[in-house]
Amino acid sequence: MKLWLKLIKDEKIKLSVIREARDDFDGLTEDMRGICNELDIPTPMILGSRYEHLVNFNMMKLFPGDFIEWVDFDCMYIEACIEVEEKSKIGGAFAPARRENV
Repeated sequence: MKLWLKLIKDEKIKLSVIREARDDFDGLTEDMRGICNELDIPTPMILGSRYEHLVNFNMMKLFPGDFIEWVDFDCMYIEACIEVEEKSKIGGAFAPARRENV
């Protein structure tokens, strides 16, 4: 899955990136460690309840209390990007139904 990670400070987006991550809890925590190292920010502690929120609602919000080290933002907002299949241009969702020859 792809994660859209946003760092928010004073109600403004300070940083916005999209990165690939695994779906399982252990894979997600490991991938988040790599993403945070790449962005040079502390790694958050992702609790099971936060992971369940990401799975059920496709979003997770982490606050400075979720980090062991001091952070320079108000929250980290993580959203799972759902890939949508491209609709066919012929016979798409709004195309009229075809009539069969009777």
